[in-house]
Amino acid sequence: MKANASAAGHSTAAEKAAWVFYVIAAGGSTIGQIWVGVVTPPWPASFPWWLRAILVLPFAVVIDLGGVVTSAFADARQRLGEPATMWRILSASSVTVGVAINIIGHRDVPYLAAVFGGLGVFAYSIWLGHSAARRRDALRAAGKLADTAPDYGFAQRRREPEVTRRASALAVEHGYKVHESLTVARQQLRVERRNAALATHIEKHMRAQHKDPILASIAVTTADIDAVATRLMELFDAEAWVRSLSVQLVPRSAVEAVEPPQPAIDDHPEPAPGPEVVMPPADVLKRVPTKQAEYDRWRQLWAALVAEPDVDNKVFADRHAISVRQVQWIRAVGMTRLLDSPIPPAGRLVQLAQLAQSNGHAPLETVS
Repeated sequence: MKANASAAGHSTAAEKAAWVFYVIAAGGSTIGQIWVGVVTPPWPASFPWWLRAILVLPFAVVIDLGGVVTSAFADARQRLGEPATMWRILSASSVTVGVAINIIGHRDVPYLAAVFGGLGVFAYSIWLGHSAARRRDALRAAGKLADTAPDYGFAQRRREPEVTRRASALAVEHGYKVHESLTVARQQLRVERRNAALATHIEKHMRAQHKDPILASIAVTTADIDAVATRLMELFDAEAWVRSLSVQLVPRSAVEAVEPPQPAIDDHPEPAPGPEVVMPPADVLKRVPTKQAEYDRWRQLWAALVAEPDVDNKVFADRHAISVRQVQWIRAVGMTRLLDSPIPPAGRLVQLAQLAQSNGHAPLETVS
């Protein structure tokens, strides 16, 4: 309440000061025009200067007041929502005539031309600014003008221009304070960028489902991609990603402390007794070489990895002239014990099929 009273008092003081400056500037401009009217026209020699000034005074006052009166009419119509173009043109024309009289009439003395012409421009500028401020105050009091946004400072606007613009709009719309509006603005922008990225991927995925580009366009334009992106975020399994990332961040020494290292590979045709072999995923299984030479090479590399479990993948790949990705696949396959036998898994499957057929069992058939 005290702040409002202080702001109101400051506004009243500023208005009084504006009136004082306006009266002084307008009076100076009028004096300059009277001066020009006294010395410039071809007056009869019998007319004293004071009589000339009296005769010129009404015209000079009308020119200056004409700009103010027409501007006041324009201000009143603008408060009602009208553009008031004609009144503003008349106001600007009247002031332009007064300033031109002062500048042209005192062209022989540049100082007087600058002083009297500048006073006219200054007086009109004060009037326009003052009337515009009163018009905004009246519109704000009537609920027809939005409140002003908080001051975020130059540093904040320079550091985060997009966030500050959004925060300013939110503060005006919802009445947020400075820090609250900045927090909400940052959150909204993060969500919008994330949804935009998801929407791009969703649109690409939807188009890929249709060979006909026309059907693809219909599907994309018909579907509410923003709603799909929002629903996708609701179904996003954050815990699964946390578990996946946490496994990658665990040091290898900690994993070995929980799981004992795999036994060294020997050349016996049958794997050594041990824990039950875990069926690897299909993407791992299909990486196992089917050719004997390539399979033997993988077994040699896996044996080297078992003998040196802490070796870095990049160092190991450079040492054996293979790619880091291949080292990763050898590790994944070796941990499933698919490299324990000297026979590739595909060859073992063929042997099992032949053995089953020789024992009188039906041959393995591919399920269609």
